[in-house]
Amino acid sequence: MSIVTLEEAKKQLKILDDDTAADEELQAYVDAITTVVEEYKHEVIEPREVREDLEVRACRRFRLWNVPVLSLTSVTSVVGSMTWDVSTMRPNPDTGLVRVLSGPPVSGLVEVVFQAGYSPIPDRYKRGALVIIQHVWETQRGKAGPVRGGVVGPEELHSKFFYSVPRKALEWLGAPRPVVG
Repeated sequence: MSIVTLEEAKKQLKILDDDTAADEELQAYVDAITTVVEEYKHEVIEPREVREDLEVRACRRFRLWNVPVLSLTSVTSVVGSMTWDVSTMRPNPDTGLVRVLSGPPVSGLVEVVFQAGYSPIPDRYKRGALVIIQHVWETQRGKAGPVRGGVVGPEELHSKFFYSVPRKALEWLGAPRPVVG
């Protein structure tokens, strides 16, 4: 599954619905775009199950790194047989901070299984993804028009994406989530 559909990509590229000549190639772009957007945003965009192994030191709170968190499925000890009741835990969807409200504190090496992503996926993320698909499609196929000269600004020098993600897509997607670790 992808954050955009083949039909949405064809509409963005002004390809008629009954024109299926490039559907296979375009579908590959559609399939790949979720990873591109997720890597840029440092977020899980498409809802799915995520597993994280964490080392927790007898705490009543711990942080999940794949956000936004939709729900917890399980918290189990990797070594041993301890399982914590996720109904007594409250995850913060935006920060990934999970608070243990009652029961024993989480301790040791644990595997946390949870659902992460956006439901529904924000329209601005879809628009940004479609702009990226259009940019790559047209530059790979020679339909981008004349090449313009210009100066690269200092903000672009510090981004690993300035060379391939158009500014309009960055505007739709917004700033990436800060990574603190």
